[in-house]
Amino acid sequence: MNRLLIYLIFSFVSVAGHASDTEQPNVLFIMVDDLRVELGTYGAQHVKSPHIDQLAASGTRFANAYVSVPVCGASRASLFTGMRALPDRFKNYYTWVEEDAPNAKTIFEHFKNNGYHTVGYGKIFHQTQDTAKKSWTSGRAWIADYDQDQTRNTSFRNYQRPENIAEYRKTNRGPSTEMYDGPDDSYFDGMVADKTMRTMAKLAKGDQPFFLAVGFVKPHLPFNAPKKYWDLYEPEQFVLPLAELPKDAPDRAYHKFGELRAYSDTPPKGPVSEEQARRLVHGYHAAVSYTDAQVGKVLNKLDGLGLSENTIVILMGDHGYSLGEHGLWCKHSTFDVATKTPLIIRAPNKPANQRVEGLVEFIDVFPTLTDLAGIPKPEQAAGMSLAKHMSDDSLPARSAVFPRYHSAEAIHTDQYTLTQWYNNNGKLGAEMLYDNQNDPDETQNLAKMPEYKDVRKSLERLLKRHMSHRK
Repeated sequence: MNRLLIYLIFSFVSVAGHASDTEQPNVLFIMVDDLRVELGTYGAQHVKSPHIDQLAASGTRFANAYVSVPVCGASRASLFTGMRALPDRFKNYYTWVEEDAPNAKTIFEHFKNNGYHTVGYGKIFHQTQDTAKKSWTSGRAWIADYDQDQTRNTSFRNYQRPENIAEYRKTNRGPSTEMYDGPDDSYFDGMVADKTMRTMAKLAKGDQPFFLAVGFVKPHLPFNAPKKYWDLYEPEQFVLPLAELPKDAPDRAYHKFGELRAYSDTPPKGPVSEEQARRLVHGYHAAVSYTDAQVGKVLNKLDGLGLSENTIVILMGDHGYSLGEHGLWCKHSTFDVATKTPLIIRAPNKPANQRVEGLVEFIDVFPTLTDLAGIPKPEQAAGMSLAKHMSDDSLPARSAVFPRYHSAEAIHTDQYTLTQWYNNNGKLGAEMLYDNQNDPDETQNLAKMPEYKDVRKSLERLLKRHMSHRK
């Protein structure tokens, strides 16, 4: 063969083989509602989460990622703007970015302004069409609720069993769990996965990089899932936690888990029965495995389209979740189980199977993705990029993180967590201090113990400094 021809062929192959080094990477952002740090990859071997575990094995798992606020709307608003939650910004589950930070750019808008085709499917913002005209290329998020048979009138609860549909239509209530012997796409998350796969095939043919955000609602209440996912577990295998507040914890640490009270099988006050507690824990895990299967479908499609090598994949929850710990259910507290959630990122040219043990915050996600994509971050983004940690998981991360909820302000370090509640006059009302190393389940409040006086004061100084400087 002619030497010049051989040279040209070799040069073409070399350039083609390194295209992913120079192409703008796509982004697949997977948000899972109410996802606890209880997955196989996080050490919970009883949980059937093979697809999320595989994603973690191919990327970086952040072991200690903390939310700004342990409630859906506020947490997502903080995450998607990269801005901290404040006493007067991003406070509640019904938070709107358009109302609390109307001049802020969401991460989706920012990527769109930098040449990306942006798509939102499922539950991304809690207020589903929040910033939609600015965030999404189409000007609207696609929500599976709108495609359901409206004669069922089951809203986000998405019941499938006839008796549950009838109860909901009659009373606007229904059970906290449902086992349905049907296909995955009976429920919204199966529909979202199917829609995502179809759209991904279209995006693969486009001439723009894409930012595809996919929001799965399970394991949010009600814990509904196809029967085959319930069958992965035995009800008796779950060890129910000790259902009482930590010793010497203040009353303000307790809440009445009103979100769960809205279901017809939950008593209006007091603890749930052991039978319901076991059914809830079983249902939660079934819902996690159901969502894991949907994640697997989406990731397999990404592989099948040949997109994985040039796509950043991020999977995370919007906050943690209590399943009876401290006698609490749902979120809405500064306990560790409610403020910590999985965070997994895989990116082109980053090593696999990294485990970052250091503390990170949700506000770090925005600058991490812009850094990985090679675009500038906006000034509003208050966090730090974690891109270097994905290459070297031994790098130090944050010395402290700062969740908050309503009047509660918290500082969490590797060793301790201090929560302080402030009254309307700004004075300290109550506090909790836990030793994260020696009491990871937070069973003993140390705040009033004389031997921890110096620890408490030191943490209080750091917390007040944070509160006075945050923006």
